Amino acid sequence: MSKTDTAALIDAKVAQGETLASMQDVLMQLGQIQAFNFVGRLVTVTELKIAQKIKETKSYKGLTYRDDSGNSVTVTTWEDCCKHILKTDVQNIDNRLRNLQQFGEEFFEQAQKMKLGYRDLRALRQLPEEDQAIVIESEAVDSGDKEAVKELIDELKDKHNQETTKLKTELDASDRMLKASRKTSTEKEDELVKLRADLESKKFSSEKWKGETKNFFEALAKTQNQIRDGFNQMLQLSEQLETIQIDDKTYNAAKSAFYADNKILLTQLAGMWNEIHRTYGDLDDAKPSGEWLVELGFEGTEVME
Repeated sequence: MSKTDTAALIDAKVAQGETLASMQDVLMQLGQIQAFNFVGRLVTVTELKIAQKIKETKSYKGLTYRDDSGNSVTVTTWEDCCKHILKTDVQNIDNRLRNLQQFGEEFFEQAQKMKLGYRDLRALRQLPEEDQAIVIESEAVDSGDKEAVKELIDELKDKHNQETTKLKTELDASDRMLKASRKTSTEKEDELVKLRADLESKKFSSEKWKGETKNFFEALAKTQNQIRDGFNQMLQLSEQLETIQIDDKTYNAAKSAFYADNKILLTQLAGMWNEIHRTYGDLDDAKPSGEWLVELGFEGTEVME
């Protein structure tokens, strides 16, 4: 055998020895927890820490067990390790590991002593952190009063559910108000578009200027009155917003919607004015409708409301 082959054989034996030593270490750790039943008795923090280390390092891979037929099967997953090596359900031990990590060693051990059930601890995990702290730091936990701890968890759970329901109701109300406000804004915009279309269809005609001019001024007056009515409605809504009895969240939502929708409307009106000014801003003899009606011979004709 060459020196190279000899060296390779030595390295292989060393590696095999290290592997065996590692496996022996895992088996020794498992031996500390394998004898107890995770379901049937209390599990100490030390035992769970060993299980956590084995899970995180995946050192369970390569372990073997005998199946129902007596064949040797190699463990490849944490679930297999729990089922065949630790003899427990993977969800059971993972839940305990999660509780230990979330609540800390001191509370976990006290919960074990009080024999708090899985449902109680799950309900505690679902509470906000500040409510979890209330339970963990309570006198009931210090004194080991299981029933008092359960009652406290139930009270905080009910409070949390009520707050969630109230918040959902407030959000639904705010959403309805916002939708109604946007709908009103859209309807007003549609009316303006229709009025512009009406104006376009009622342009002056040289043959029948009198009737067309009257129609134009009537449409102009109608448009002005509708816009004024819209402004008055907005002012009324503003007064209503300051007097209606609603909670702060709904009030803030309504106030935001009122401001935003008015900003959109007035920005559109400002854009319209810029376009009108760009087109007709050079008119030196610009006068209101009433003056032009008199000058054009429409005295006594009520086309302006």
